[in-house]
Amino acid sequence: MDLRPHLKKGIWALFDKGLTGIYGFAFIYSVMSKLPREEYGVYSIIFAFTSMALLFNKGFILYPMTKYEAEGGSKPKLLGTTLIVSFVTLSIFALAIFLFAPLGNRIFNTEELTPLLRLVPLLIASFFFRDFTLSYLQAHRRIKALSIVDAIYFLGLAVTFVILSLTGVLKSAMTAAWLHIAFASLSSAACYLVVRKDIKIDFRFSREEFKRLGRFGRYSLSMGLGELIFYQVDLLLLGRFFDPVAVAMYQSAKLLFRFYSLLSQSLNLLIFPGTSKLHHQQRLDDIRSMYSKVIAYYWSLMLVLNIVLFATAGMIMKIVSYPESANIFRIFLVFSFFEPLYTVSMSVLYGMGKPKLAFKPLIFAIPLYIGLNLLLIPSLHGYGAALAFNINNLFLGISYLYILKKEIGVRTADIFNHIREYPSLIRKIAATRVNK
Repeated sequence: MDLRPHLKKGIWALFDKGLTGIYGFAFIYSVMSKLPREEYGVYSIIFAFTSMALLFNKGFILYPMTKYEAEGGSKPKLLGTTLIVSFVTLSIFALAIFLFAPLGNRIFNTEELTPLLRLVPLLIASFFFRDFTLSYLQAHRRIKALSIVDAIYFLGLAVTFVILSLTGVLKSAMTAAWLHIAFASLSSAACYLVVRKDIKIDFRFSREEFKRLGRFGRYSLSMGLGELIFYQVDLLLLGRFFDPVAVAMYQSAKLLFRFYSLLSQSLNLLIFPGTSKLHHQQRLDDIRSMYSKVIAYYWSLMLVLNIVLFATAGMIMKIVSYPESANIFRIFLVFSFFEPLYTVSMSVLYGMGKPKLAFKPLIFAIPLYIGLNLLLIPSLHGYGAALAFNINNLFLGISYLYILKKEIGVRTADIFNHIREYPSLIRKIAATRVNK
């Protein structure tokens, strides 16, 4: 399968995740490196709770919608039922977190958390229609429109963070949380303008569509559940065992690694709906070829980046005011090659309509991850959390590669053959751009 015809959409996908990168650098400069460590730690904890609600909703409801929408045809009942179920699900989470808020200070060893936890329902509400619309746009591979919506949120926040930081206004986690609410709400309003002319929604609840969402969602929940647990539980455990300062020191390194993983997230914007379409057309050879090339080219790029980042980790972490976290960042880099095996493979399996196969490794990975955190964090602090996260990624990456080998014949030899082709591919793309 030749990936070059998809280059334009791929560039838009990279641009979209590049917006996240711009926001990330602004966040690092204005929030992570400037807020007092306890404030940044508290900020990380409340967003862990927010992410729990949003990721559960994405995994159980929005991923199935994306899968079925990507297969083609208008599905107003599916979209209406998705909106109704999504609203009910997020409302339950919002109420539970609001009621839990008074316990937050005692559990996480700080006096700052309860007022911020009471803001979480507003945070959830501000993301509601935005998340729905982005899933719809992804299903139809409208990456340009998706990027416009993301630009309002990420660029708006990035510019505001920098301005308020320079003027000395941005001093607390509370201010940062309110800014997220404001720009997520603006982004949600923009979503309506982007889709209002072409989207068709039947707001009557359909039991049939709900069952269809549930059949796929009970397994696709693993995508959201995995991200929820692997990216949030370690923060909550560090806060429980120690305090928000320990959370801040660990999260500073993990956040930089998450920017590195933006590449795989941008690829998944296309891989999930693209695989759905190819599988619907029974083009398994093309799925195998696409997967092998994507992993190979991604690894080729990562190899160069990892060498540079590993060598400069001390300087990077000193710039962001967390020099003690340099070796934690290096742990993430050493294991980083397994991250795309996990995330890209999972997207391919979902696109093939096989969420049950994607779910099976998580049955073992989730207790493994929680157990490793409970074992390692008390004695190794952030180092223990980093080791637990990356050992888990190693297990998942190898497990998913084995599953795809059985399902569509993926071979590691093909991946390494494509790695050798990477330099010639770059030359061909460059030559094509020059000739145009």
